Amino acid sequence: MEVKIVDINEKNFKEIPRTADRRYNCQECFFWMGKKDGKLDLVKQKKKWFLRKADKYGSLGKLLLWGKRQKAIGYIQFGPINDFETAKIFYKDMAPIPRNGWCITCVTIDTNYRSKGLAKRLIRIVLRDLKRRGVRTVDAYPVKQLKSLNQVPCGPVALWKELGFEKVFKAATKKKIIRHDNVVMRKKLK
Repeated sequence: MEVKIVDINEKNFKEIPRTADRRYNCQECFFWMGKKDGKLDLVKQKKKWFLRKADKYGSLGKLLLWGKRQKAIGYIQFGPINDFETAKIFYKDMAPIPRNGWCITCVTIDTNYRSKGLAKRLIRIVLRDLKRRGVRTVDAYPVKQLKSLNQVPCGPVALWKELGFEKVFKAATKKKIIRHDNVVMRKKLK
């Protein structure tokens, strides 16, 4: 199994794979960012957002490449909580956003490559990278009751528990943008 994990950049942005639910395309998804500029198509807007944030923080996404052909089969998105409008909604009336807190908003692995530990590997690489950047608190937003792993691209609660994340609170919000039973889970990086 030949696996390589690389930062998302201007050249490889177009390789971000789609989620298992083909209705969604991570290259154009603004669910977490919340704001679109309306001037460019969604893919160009998201790429512009990624590159602008990378100039400020370093890469906010990684690709998992598989095999000799280095096919992109996995994707992870992360960043400072305050840069994700939808993530901030989870904390409203529940708990303060951790000071300098970061979050992992999306993790997706192509369905043909699941059950190989690739999501865990991708998350561990990101946690190591964030620790080197001086990040001390990382939150994730898995769904408590999944009907299918294809339901949302943040994985099940069990995945995050295995990686040492602990439940902080259930994200209860009346906002219609939040359609799922999300749980806020946190890991302190030491």
